[in-house]
This record gives sequence, structure tokens and C-alpha cells, in this order.
Amino acid sequence: MILKFFSNKYRRIGLLIGLLTTGAATLFYCEQKDDEPAICINEVCGYNFSVAADEFGNYSDYIEIYNLSDEEIDKDYYLSDSKKNLKKIKIETPIAPGEYRVICLSGETAPFNIDKHGETVYLSTDGGRVVDAVAVPLLPYDVSFSRKKDGTGDFDTFEGTPGQTNEGAKFAETELIKEPEFSIEDGFYNEGTQLKLSAGFFDTVYYTDDGSEPTENSKKYKAPIKLYDASTNDNMYANVKMYPTYRAPDYKIDKANIIKAIAVNKFTGKKSKVVSHVYFVGFDEKPQYDGVEIMSLVFDPASLFDYEKGIYTLGRKYEEYKKRGGFENLPDEVVPASFIDENGEEVNRFEYTNSSNTGREWERRATMTAFDENRDITDKKDIGVRIAGESTRFVFQKSLNLYARDIYSDEGFFTCGFNEGEKKLRLRRGDGRILFQEAFLHSVLDNMGIANSASRPCALFLNGEYWGVYTLREQYDEKYFEYNYGIDPEDLCVIKNGEAEFGDRLAKGDYRKSIDSLAYFDLSDDKQAELVESSVNVDNMIDYFCALLFFDDEDIDPDHNQILYKDKDGAWNWAAYDLDVTCGDPSFNTISYYRDKGEEMFLPGCMYESEGFKDRFRDRMSILLENELSYKNLHELLMEYDHIYRKQNIETYRRFENPNYSEADYEKDLMKLDDFLKERGAYIIEYLEEDLVQY
Repeated sequence: MILKFFSNKYRRIGLLIGLLTTGAATLFYCEQKDDEPAICINEVCGYNFSVAADEFGNYSDYIEIYNLSDEEIDKDYYLSDSKKNLKKIKIETPIAPGEYRVICLSGETAPFNIDKHGETVYLSTDGGRVVDAVAVPLLPYDVSFSRKKDGTGDFDTFEGTPGQTNEGAKFAETELIKEPEFSIEDGFYNEGTQLKLSAGFFDTVYYTDDGSEPTENSKKYKAPIKLYDASTNDNMYANVKMYPTYRAPDYKIDKANIIKAIAVNKFTGKKSKVVSHVYFVGFDEKPQYDGVEIMSLVFDPASLFDYEKGIYTLGRKYEEYKKRGGFENLPDEVVPASFIDENGEEVNRFEYTNSSNTGREWERRATMTAFDENRDITDKKDIGVRIAGESTRFVFQKSLNLYARDIYSDEGFFTCGFNEGEKKLRLRRGDGRILFQEAFLHSVLDNMGIANSASRPCALFLNGEYWGVYTLREQYDEKYFEYNYGIDPEDLCVIKNGEAEFGDRLAKGDYRKSIDSLAYFDLSDDKQAELVESSVNVDNMIDYFCALLFFDDEDIDPDHNQILYKDKDGAWNWAAYDLDVTCGDPSFNTISYYRDKGEEMFLPGCMYESEGFKDRFRDRMSILLENELSYKNLHELLMEYDHIYRKQNIETYRRFENPNYSEADYEKDLMKLDDFLKERGAYIIEYLEEDLVQY
């Protein structure tokens, strides 16, 4: 787009508007009077997935207006997508000199959005005179159509910079040529296998084999690439300091070949998108991966480890912590984990890393390739990835949320998951030394008929380097409850940690009413007891709390680490969630611990006054201790998990925590968990009887 100023009665801005459907062009003039301050459209984003959220938390289309002048603007201006109706959005005034004013086109408040296929937007005066217009083309997600120089000059495609200068914005390539072709698919190969790359006749292929992004300065493809066991390479990404106390492994970890390639046209300079493939060589001689699913995630390394935008590193936020505490000159290993600021508030180090950031802005694109235990590909696509959970953000091996979206791939769902049409999965790291403990407990709850997350072990390779064993987990979303419980997404109500995940305010109001009734009604009154039983699935509640008590879950509160769900016309049910801090001291009195947390924590205790409930609760606990929670059943299930996870459990703990961790150490840790399962039943019966008598 070309913008010119004419010295006349009016300043005339000549805009060349492309007719998007035909490629032709038309020229018209937008007029501004000489006595008016100069104002223009500076940037337009029609697919804001994660550039920036508005004040309501929405990622809406936006238009940026720029005041070029040194005068404050107090006259009325309007934005529209229709020349016949120019006054769709009134711009609030005043607009300060040099101000970048962002107008968010939220569906809740704006009368129009930017058409995803492109359209013209207009800036006009109160009198209906168009002073600027921009023909916005079809744009990919998170790409803006912006002036190269603020207020004047051509438009082009850049990464969005709402509310800031466009100068220095990163160019976003939108006209891509055909990508390079690889002669063999991702998979497991023998040493010396040759990989051939090809592209268009006038295109040159450049590639990298270290996980970095290929450019015209990378290796030029000239001859077949010979694959080898990349585990002989020095560690690269494993050496990045992802937390101050992290120590990189002092041995070469297992690796895969990551080949990334890009095609560049010799005459136009246009490029293809970067394509990456993963090749595992020599893994027939690595029995620790036998029978285990493997997943590869390949990122632009900057997405993980960049100072500004890397999601898996200390980054800028850690420097802010050191500056606030006056620790700039201290080595990382002696920087305190917290300090008290000038206001007497505690400031914690774990809240000041790039990994602690949340939300769409901290989702990064990655190429995922998933293999089953037989090493067949079950899924390959580009996906979105975020750091998941709370405590995981300041440990070394971090949990990851995986998102299948149509902005990354034509197939906007996973085929390597658990249910048809899944759009979200989690790679869950293990806590403690028995990394599969939570997955094991979820399977126990599954046998009890309590909603839980199905899971499978999965060894992760991140940018080609071994990142340990994870548990691939299904997520509690609309698809989960529709698939497992037949609840229509429109009727789904889910409360997570006291807040509505699905069902909005109606769900929270119903939940609050139900829990208050359970905790504070006089349940010796038959009518009030019946009312409670109609709103809460009491049998499910009994089983859920029997399990929590048996497993000694101490990381839980009335509104923390709890999930409840229901059909809008049904009763509330509990689902298993976050069972990390469990199976500690078998003699610990968890019932008394819950009592101390208040009436809304030990909810079965609220029903003691309901006739017959004490016997009902006691009898159910006895039945469970003879069946699903018996030592015999639990021990057999634990040994099944041990057989599946053992080798990967040991390798992962060595990789991230202790390079000297041995199989003998693992045996001691496993037996400690087994002893808990053996001893716990006798204690829990004793504590339950005491509570039943006391209350």
C-alpha cells in the first residue's frame, strides 16, 4: 500500500486498495483538512489468537489508530467495515499526541469484526468524511497488517504490536512456496540409512540437524543425509539452565536425529514453511524403550529457551526477581528462594521465571510425532504447547498441555489420545521418586467407578533429546464428559477448585447451594436430607472420600484440588484430581486433618446426623477394604505399573535429579509405597470408628 500527502486545500492520502478476489486494484483518496491533526489506521489484526487480550480477557480482532501529530485530538472519529455505514464504532477521545490507540473488536461490545477472508476498514470523521481506509487481506493467526513505518508508508504482514510502534516488528511470511519433501517418514531406522530431500526445480533446500531453525545460512542440501545414532552427540538443550538449582546431566543422554528443512526460491526469495522430521537410530539396542510409547516434540528453540519469549527457561522474569531482591551480582546457586520486600510481603523465586507465565500468549507451536509401543506412528501434526500445572513450573521436568487446533493443522484433533475428537491432552510429569504413583491411584479410582483420567506411559524427546518418561493423560473437557458419561456439552456443569469451568454462573450458584446445604442443613430432618441427596450423588461422595482417606491425600481443601461435574438437571459427582501429595505416613489420621479444615472439607461427616448414614459409610469402607482397596488387589496393580514403568522411571530420575540413582534405590522407594498400601487399612478403620463415635 502506498500513502502520499498532497499540499492543497486538503491533505490527500492516496491508497491503493487491492481487490482481493481478482488481484486487480483501485485507487481512491481519503481526505484530511490542513487544520486537522493527522490520524490514521496503523495496524489491523483479524485473527488474534494470542497476540494480546483485551480488558475482558478476550482475544479479539483489533484496529490500532495512531495520532501522527503533536496535537491532542478531541474531535469525534469512527471506525467501520462498511462505507455505507461509517459510524459503527465511535473512538473515545481525547487521543494524545503520538498515542497508539487500540480498539478491540470484541464480539460482546463491537458491531463488527474483521472478516477472516479480508475486507476494507474505514476511519472517518463525524461528518462522514473518510480520512483513512485499509484493505486487509486474508491473514494467518496472530499476524497483523501493519504500516512498516508508523503513520506513513506501505502496509505489510508482521507479528502484532498493539499499542506500540511497528518499527522493529518481526516480518511474518504469508506467501509460502511448496515445502521440501523427505524420502522417508519419521520412525526407527538402522545406522547408515540415507535420507533424501527434494523441492521445486527453482528452489534450494537448506537444513539443520541440531534442532535449530534452518535459514539461507544453514547447510545447503547437496547429497543424501546419512542417519546415525545421535546419542553420541554432546548434550545441547539439556544443558540450558531451566531453574537456578538445575544441574545438567554429566553424561550423554539419548537422542534422535531431528532434520529441519526449508525451501527457498532462487529468483523470488520466497520461502516454504519449516518442515521437521524425527529419526531414531540404534534404539533396537536400548531395551529401556521396549513396550513404551514415544513422543517427539520439536520447537523453534527460541520458543523454549529465549530470554524474552521462551516458556521453558528462567528468562526476563528471573532477572526481575534478582533485581527486586538486589541479587544481580550473586551466582544462581546462592540466590535465595525468597525474600521480604519493602512492604513486608514475601516474594518467591518460583513465581519469577518465564515458565510461571500462563495464558495464550505463552502457548508455542511444535511439531508432534507420536509412536505406539510397537513404534508405529499414531499421530503427526503441528500443535500448541503450554507449561501445565502449578508446582511443575519451578521443577526441571515440567508438565505440558498439548492443544490440537485448526490454526496449526488441518486436523484439529488428536488421533493418539483416548477418545474420539480430543483437542487437549496432557503430558504429566511424575512427582517424588515413584513417577507413576498418581497414574496408579487414578486406575484404582477407575476400578471404583469414580471419574478419573485414563493414562499411558510416554517417553518424551524434546528437540531430539531425551526428556524423561511422562504420563500421557486425557483431560476433563467437554469431550471427556460427553464420551464417558453421555453429557451433552451444552448441559455440562464442571466446578474446578470452586470456580466454574463449564456452566458459568449457573453452575457455580448450583454448586454453592448444594455444598452449603450438605454442610449446614439439619440432616436429621428427612425432607432436608432428601433435598441434599437429590442434589449430590451421595454414593459417589462416599466412595470418593473413602479413597482420599485411604490414600492420605493432604494437598486438598474445600476449594483446592477438587473437581465436581454434573448434567445440568442431575446431581453433583466428584472426579479424581491432583493426587500428588498422597501415600505418606500410613499412621496419619487424615479424618482428623480434614475435620480441622472446616465443615466443608469432610463432607461425609456432615451427614452423620442423617439416619442410617454412619452405618452406610462404615459398611462401604469395609467393602472397599476387602475389594478395590485390599492390599492384595493394590499390590497386584502396583506390580503391573512397576513392570511398565520401571526402566523409564529409573532413567528419568537419573536424568533430572540424581545421576547415581540406581535400581536398588528404586526398589527401596517402591517398597515404601507398597508398605503404605499394606499397613493403611488397619489405621483407617481405627480412625473412622473413632470419628463415628465422637461425632
